[in-house]
Amino acid sequence: MRVFFIIIFFISTISCKDNTQNKLPEKFNPYEHLNHNIENEKAREFYFKGLDFYDQSDLESAKESFTKSFEIEKSPITINELGWIEFTKKDYTKAIIYFKQARNLDNSYWPAYINEAKCFRNLNNFIEAENILLKLKELSESEYWNSYADFGLAIIYFDDKQGFISNLSVLDLLFNEGTNALDYLHSHNGLIIDHY
Repeated sequence: MRVFFIIIFFISTISCKDNTQNKLPEKFNPYEHLNHNIENEKAREFYFKGLDFYDQSDLESAKESFTKSFEIEKSPITINELGWIEFTKKDYTKAIIYFKQARNLDNSYWPAYINEAKCFRNLNNFIEAENILLKLKELSESEYWNSYADFGLAIIYFDDKQGFISNLSVLDLLFNEGTNALDYLHSHNGLIIDHY
């Protein structure tokens, strides 16, 4: 009789398997977790021109447009973009000034924390990078941004212990290019790690 119940249990467990495991994860939009906008129409116009210039690798024109946008409306979005231009130029010290200014303008603009931590990481100042990401986790209630911070912390801890991880280019890609690590890992069936 016990064998009968065990067999019934296994059959019911197998027949109740979740069919969602074969579905691809939804595309994740980090901007759904931000409540920031550029309100002034002229400031928005300069901001979008700046993005176009950046996409064309015209960093000086992009910087001019973002600066004009920021002069019209003091937004963490535009000052963050000015920081990203300096990051692109690999002037991490100057980029940190912009990202810090974005955080001071609005301490809930999470991309500024992530970007500032990337700068400190690239300068091998792992303690500052860690402190900024821990501050983000303390202030943010967003699961997305906290996961992003956790992933950044994992890379920082690895870098601090092992040195630069040039041989693990996929981790560098995920951290520096803004790819959603959780989506990436799930889409690759957890081949790297199961969860971050």
